[in-house]
Amino acid sequence: MISSDLEGIDLEGTGLEGTGLESQVAGWAADAIIDDAAAVRTVIEAFGDRLAAADVAGVVSQFTGSAAAMQPSLETVVGSRQLTATYDGAFENMRLDFAFQFDDITIHVDLAAVRATSHGTITICATGETQPARLRHLFVLERTGAGWKIAQYMYQRMPEQPGGGCSGI
Repeated sequence: MISSDLEGIDLEGTGLEGTGLESQVAGWAADAIIDDAAAVRTVIEAFGDRLAAADVAGVVSQFTGSAAAMQPSLETVVGSRQLTATYDGAFENMRLDFAFQFDDITIHVDLAAVRATSHGTITICATGETQPARLRHLFVLERTGAGWKIAQYMYQRMPEQPGGGCSGI
């Protein structure tokens, strides 16, 4: 619950007068979280658009300067220089086209955690072969002076679950 000492302060005409101040502040906080969630979603969608365009600079611009990306079977890359080298190499060999579905966006002050899945295609540049791909993603974003940016990123292929079952959990 939010409380404050407003005795002696003239709130008339401010829209804050009356006993509903706490509910108004709670409403403003809820609106801010909704706005932050939309901004976070926009960053991740822009990341996907730039992946599809094979735009290395555009992809890297969605990350903080010290961001880390953890990829299956590869070393963790940290920082803009390593991210640039990683995406340069990836785009020489393949094209990625994914649409994100958001499973959860949790925001706490200046951090956001996002669980998402994606469905799309990977096209091998050397052969032109296109493969369907289903991935799950975990993003941690930080609010920076330039808005929300990806600080940590991890993904993996979705496990196939015949018959809807899953094992190992």
